[in-house]
Amino acid sequence: MEKCKYCGKPYKLNNLAFLKALSPEIQEKLKYIPDCDCLEKEKQFTLEKLERERQQDCLKGKMRAYRDISIIDKKFINSTFTNADMTSNAMEVAKQYAEQFIQEGTAPVGLLFHGNVGTGKTFASACISNALTDANKTVMVLSIGLYINKLQREWAEAENNVLEHVKGCDLLVIDDLGVEKVTEFVKDKVFMLIDTRYRTGKPVIVTTNLELKNDGLTEKQIQEGLSIESRFGSRISDRLAEMCQVCAVTGKSWRGQDTRQKFVNFMRGNN
Repeated sequence: MEKCKYCGKPYKLNNLAFLKALSPEIQEKLKYIPDCDCLEKEKQFTLEKLERERQQDCLKGKMRAYRDISIIDKKFINSTFTNADMTSNAMEVAKQYAEQFIQEGTAPVGLLFHGNVGTGKTFASACISNALTDANKTVMVLSIGLYINKLQREWAEAENNVLEHVKGCDLLVIDDLGVEKVTEFVKDKVFMLIDTRYRTGKPVIVTTNLELKNDGLTEKQIQEGLSIESRFGSRISDRLAEMCQVCAVTGKSWRGQDTRQKFVNFMRGNN
């Protein structure tokens, strides 16, 4: 007698009356049927597996969409905590933030990394972004300068497209806020971007060479626009103050060191 291939339980005699209406060949094939629910469990498992695969494909498609619209380069993608100098307090904050984000599924507030040029602000944000992406979170990275250029070329359609992505992603990263020339047009578009994100209640990470507020700055520094408040206005700095924890990234600039090391390796024949 045939047995279940999963649990080994023998099949039982099928006494259903409708069998008599079928041909002898079919009656013989249906004479015995499983006496367990293994086949039903297998069917359910298969359906659940297909649904997981469908959801995974949708997520991958969504992640690709955010990647396509993001302003990221090879160096950004290759930035990870595994190759980071974790002696920096800012990197410790970044790593802990990423781990908690992944564990909780999101974060109640974002981060604002500020400091001098080349101290590792973008690297820290890139490490967080890549850790979240590896955990199947959707991350969108924007350079304000390139974003403004896009708007000036494509206008309303481009802005609506970007803002829809800003609403939907798990994490928004705004890189190098303040390096662009600030006009009233730029202020309006930056506020629209940040305010759109603010209304979603989702986190944002900002990297900038500027202080957030004018507090602690001299009148000359304020006139020179060395804070987000003095350069972009209080409505933008106030939004970011509510949305982000400020994290200073200090230390010497690391820019150029990788280039020097590559040159040394090349001259030694180690490239």
